[in-house]
Parts: sequence; C-alpha cells; structure tokens
Amino acid sequence: MTDPSTAGSGCGPDTPELHTTVIGSGAQTVVWCHGVFGQGKNFTRVAKDLVADDPQRWRCVLVDLPNHGRSPWTEQVSYPQMAASVARVIERVSPASPVHLLGHSMGGKVVMRTALDFPDLLASLIVVDMAPVVSPLNLRFDRLVRAMRSLNLAELSSRSQAQAQMSIGVPDPVVRQFLLQNLRHDISTEPGHQWHWQMNLELLAAQMDRVAGWPETTGRSWPGPVLWISGEDSDYVHDDHQAAMAALFPRVQRVRIKNSGHWVHADQPEVFVHVLEHFLRSV
Repeated sequence: MTDPSTAGSGCGPDTPELHTTVIGSGAQTVVWCHGVFGQGKNFTRVAKDLVADDPQRWRCVLVDLPNHGRSPWTEQVSYPQMAASVARVIERVSPASPVHLLGHSMGGKVVMRTALDFPDLLASLIVVDMAPVVSPLNLRFDRLVRAMRSLNLAELSSRSQAQAQMSIGVPDPVVRQFLLQNLRHDISTEPGHQWHWQMNLELLAAQMDRVAGWPETTGRSWPGPVLWISGEDSDYVHDDHQAAMAALFPRVQRVRIKNSGHWVHADQPEVFVHVLEHFLRSV
C-alpha cells in the first residue's frame, strides 16, 4: 500500500469523507480546520459570532479532520491526504465558488497544504498560530498523550472520575476539558468497553513526528490573500518564520493578538472575530 505521506495530490477514492457541521446560510463560505486532538465544534462560539455579525454574508463549515471527532480514521498521518480530504469537503459544500479556508495549529498546516495543492478552491487563507516549519509538538503533547493513556477506560465509572485522574498530568482545567471532549461513553457496548477515545489516540501518539513535520513544498506558492494570526504570548510562531511563510504565500499579512496564547480564538474570541471579519470583508 502506498504511504499517503508521499502520495501525490488529488481527491481519489481513498480520500476520507470528513464530518462537517454547518452554521449559518450566508452567501460566502468559511471552512474551519482544528488542531491536533481537537474537533470542528471547538470553533462553535467564534463561528456563531461571525455569522451573527452578518447572517446574509457568512456560512461556516466546521470540519472534523481525519482521526478526529466523527471523521474516519486512517492508517497514516499525512498532510497531503488531509489536504485532499479538505478539498473534497470544499467541493461538496461550495461547488460553484471558492471558499475562505481557516486552520488553527495542525489545521493551519492542513489549510496551507490545501492552498498549495488545490489553489483554485480558495478565495483566501487564514492560518492561526502555526508556521510552515517543523514544530516541537512532541515536547508539547507527549505529556498530554501520557495523561490520556493513563486513564483505565475499562474501570472508568464517570466523567468526573476521568477529570480527577487526569488532573495530575494535566493540571490546567481548560486544557483538560479540551482533551476530555474526546472521551465518549457508549452504553450499547459490553461492560469494560463503554468508555473510549473518539479520536485515533494511538495513531496520533505514534506519529506525532508527522503532525509536527512539514512536507516538502520547494518551488511552490499560492498567490492569494493570506491572514496570519498569532497569539502574542504563544511561542508557536517566531519572527524568523516570516521568510518561510512569505516564500509560500507572498501576500501574507501578520496580526498578533494581545493577551492570547496558542488557542487565540478561545483566549480572545471577540478580538479574533473582529480581525477575521475585517480581513474577510477586504478580500
């Protein structure tokens, strides 16, 4: 079987059909892609706020990326494959016109790759707190993986028990709740198997180096308008990433949002929506 991380672009028969949630019914479509361990619904608040500002203009499509949320699992972590899956979503939800494509963290790399592989599908690109470089995600997420793996799912009796058990490895309640959104309880299965992780935790843990990586894109670029949002207190984006970003996206404009970390849209939702809408209206 061909390794999808080295396969060519294209929405072929092996491209997973991704789960989406639609908010609003306006004329312009904004497609949202989350980060690792996330889900499309993580954007619900800011997407609703954007739509509320102009219901006739905006429609938001929140995507569950492969191995996350309600979307299918794959055998490998692959940015080309994820980009092809997102392109398939775009072709399905907006067949007649290009979309505004937004991605946060890992989703930022997905949408950058989508722009490079499927340039005609995009009207604009928004990358949130990520750069087209290898990221030190192993160092950041290994402890989170260990905390999730430490749960004895067979003996788990309640979500509050999971909260308590994970509090040692993940003391930040916001991050802990973010992770536990992936914990599901299915009463239809036999005892000992009712609690499970909705995301493909084992694959993501085993291939975090691929999540952290950035596939070769030498000689390629996308000429459309790009908004590059970063959190002022985040260390995911550095000034020395500017050259790599500009080489791929020559029309990039960077905005730093004060008093925000990596999860910019959660830390400063009102400012985030204001910056996003101003950019979208300018395109």
